[in-house]
Amino acid sequence: MSPVGRAERLIKKGGHVHLLGIGGIGMAGIAWLLKERGFRVSGCDLQQNRQTDWLARSGIEILSGHAESHITDSVDWVVRSTAVPDSHPEIRAALAKGLPVSRRGEVLPALMRDRTCIAVSGTHGKTTTTAMIAQVLDCGFFVGGEIAGFEGAVARDGEIMVVEADESDGTVAGYSPDYAIITNIEYDHMEHHDSEAAFIGCFEKLIQQTKKTVYYCSADPIARRICAENPTCESYDVIEGLKLPIPGKHNQWNASAAAAVSRHWKTDAEIFQALESIRPVARRFETVFHRRGIRIVSDYAHHPTEIAALIQTAQELKPGRLLGLFQPHRYTRTRALGEDFPPSFQGLEKLWLVPVYAASEQPLEGGTSKDLARRFSNDWKNRLHEFQSLEAAWADIQHELREGDLLLIIGAGDVEQVAEWAKGWYPGEGSNLLPTD
Repeated sequence: MSPVGRAERLIKKGGHVHLLGIGGIGMAGIAWLLKERGFRVSGCDLQQNRQTDWLARSGIEILSGHAESHITDSVDWVVRSTAVPDSHPEIRAALAKGLPVSRRGEVLPALMRDRTCIAVSGTHGKTTTTAMIAQVLDCGFFVGGEIAGFEGAVARDGEIMVVEADESDGTVAGYSPDYAIITNIEYDHMEHHDSEAAFIGCFEKLIQQTKKTVYYCSADPIARRICAENPTCESYDVIEGLKLPIPGKHNQWNASAAAAVSRHWKTDAEIFQALESIRPVARRFETVFHRRGIRIVSDYAHHPTEIAALIQTAQELKPGRLLGLFQPHRYTRTRALGEDFPPSFQGLEKLWLVPVYAASEQPLEGGTSKDLARRFSNDWKNRLHEFQSLEAAWADIQHELREGDLLLIIGAGDVEQVAEWAKGWYPGEGSNLLPTD
């Protein structure tokens, strides 16, 4: 039996499920959906956050830290995030008791087997596209980010479900959706996929297993190559003139993907009206500070293509100076795409670089921030600033910022902590601006 098939059987059985790493966006969404299906749900994580607070308010038991004692006699099933290794104490305890252990990416496809499912896949744009469809159709969803105004909810059950299908660990290939979207395909997640062919193979399997229609971006060369001759695939083009409350050409493409699949349930007039008031996803060009002529924007971009698109979008605002703080994400990605990163920052006047966010990886030669810094040309000699901590970088940035600046906080790791600090920042002492009130 396949891992997804086993998870499907466990879902039908019910009982008490315990989730390891429940504070992660993806794990929190699965915890919520399992509770909606009648499970008793508990979970643990090293730290509490907005997701654990949301789950606790709904009656899910949140335990602090990790310990073998969390695997009580009432637990029937354990689900773990990709960050949890086999050596984890709760994994050892679960296996010693003969309990089934599933990965996050195996459980979500199983939860979709008895729903009308729209699986949104692709290297870039999945989260925003998923959030757009959820709002246009007002349907169930599973999304890898917080949608503004949804009170921290990252999942909701429904007869129609739009889900973000994850290629990072290959589990996108476990879906058998009614409809699928491929926003684009660009080699990534080298920590799991040892070749571009293996990475693309996940999308090819998704296409084979989609029951009705796969919608793919007409402008993406790899998506065209694997979809164009397949009768179940249908391309979508950017819809010119779409009115969106969020900037960027890439979001026009995301909205066009959302419109393509939403036409099965809504008219164009209904779709376009909904898109005009679409709510953004946190850390997708999210303005966290805008005062005294300074704007600070936080964004999840961590791949060179995403960073280039982010900077292009920021330039549309015509700032006096465009500045950036970047935290690379994973040593494997930093090493594999090292040559591609420096050109992606074109358009920034200055860049602050902090150490790689490991995401459970061990340091890798050629994949550190020091290695990345060496790839920047001499043109960056006085514009690239390296710091060994977020705190030190933020302290230096505060002294630098002045009226007319737009600062981009870039990365998928804990660099978002700087965005939280920025929300409470008051330009005054320690900055180029003096308070006027």
